[in-house]
This record gives sequence, structure tokens and C-alpha cells, in this order.
Amino acid sequence: IVSGSWDKSVRVWDARTGSAGSVSVLEGHTDYVHSVAWSPRGNLVVSGSADMTVCVWNTQTGVAAHELKGHEALIGGVAWSPDGSCVVSG
Repeated sequence: IVSGSWDKSVRVWDARTGSAGSVSVLEGHTDYVHSVAWSPRGNLVVSGSADMTVCVWNTQTGVAAHELKGHEALIGGVAWSPDGSCVVSG
């Protein structure tokens, strides 16, 4: 499970264990995270934030692989293409 928060973080949770704690915390946004999505392969997460950026995260390292800028307002949604080669945001 992946979630975004008002605390500006993206959290990856282990759904199999039902653990109350997160597996990893992905930090880098400077405003709240509005939308998140897993890549089709499950190795990347994309997040959209009120800071007007989209981040593509490597879930193995916890590092933002790409920070995409260009929006002029908050990002309300993000999604992957079915083959995982593209991200859409808006």
C-alpha cells in the first residue's frame, strides 16, 4: 500500500503483515502530497503534490529518481500508463 499525506511524505506500507508502521518514508515534497500510484511493475511510485511537482520514487532505495516540474498549480492526480513507460498528471 502507498499513501500520501499532509505531512509532505509518501509512505509505503506492508499490507501482508498489517503492521501499523510504514515500511519506508519517501521525503522530498515541500507541500502536501495529494495523489500517489504504483507503477505496473511495482518498483516505482509516482506522487503529485501541492508543491506543483511530480516525483517518481524508486521503492527499493527510497530516493526520488525524477522530479518533474512544469505545473502552475497543485497536482490533483497521477497515474501510470499500462506499460509503465509514461506518467500522466493533472
